Amino acid sequence: MPDPRALNATELQAFVDEHLSTLIEEEALLVLANRFCNAKIAAAIASEPRLTSYGSVRAALVRHRATPQAHAVKFVHYLDWPVLLRFSVDTTVPAPVRRAIDLQMLARLSKLALGIKIASARSCSRELLKALLVDPSPRVFGALLWNSRMTEDDLLAHIGSGRATGSQITLVAAHPKWSFRIPLRKAIVLSPNAPKSVAASQLPHLSAFDLQQIARNPQVSVYLKRVIERLPGRGR
Repeated sequence: MPDPRALNATELQAFVDEHLSTLIEEEALLVLANRFCNAKIAAAIASEPRLTSYGSVRAALVRHRATPQAHAVKFVHYLDWPVLLRFSVDTTVPAPVRRAIDLQMLARLSKLALGIKIASARSCSRELLKALLVDPSPRVFGALLWNSRMTEDDLLAHIGSGRATGSQITLVAAHPKWSFRIPLRKAIVLSPNAPKSVAASQLPHLSAFDLQQIARNPQVSVYLKRVIERLPGRGR
């Protein structure tokens, strides 16, 4: 039997028409790997229950751009978490399918073990990142801080919303990537959830203008205002 990857478009279609009912897992994967695999061929494989009983074939169909969307979205529900995590950030996966993947991951999130959440937080999509921001475990939040999709605006919004916990704010203040960002320093000072010592430690790094604005803010604690007053030439 010829290698399905080496067939041209006409040969590939003829091959699938003749052998679909007898294809084995490896052959189906080779057909899907052929650059001439089109929607008709992908749909034929997706409609063959014997082949779609294999997790590898379901995954290949979800990832393939030629797979009709209805089939791809259906198979998303049967993928293992590591595959979902990988496909959710794979830009070769069609955007509508990635949205279905995000929804499936969000639906499973509450049942995940802590270790899996921590591992996922480092590389997950933005949709999952937003959901994990409010996870109660500081270890999950700490892992999120290393996610390349995390932005300063995400952290500013989280801290400014009042949902950031004291432990989360402490992690941001000590993080080698985020701790030097002036907007985050200011947000930490203004957060009512920030531990006093953490908020106070940000003050020496702020400009005189910023300190003056903070000192005039009625929401800022008396403690922080007194710290500002003791800074040489600041807060007046």
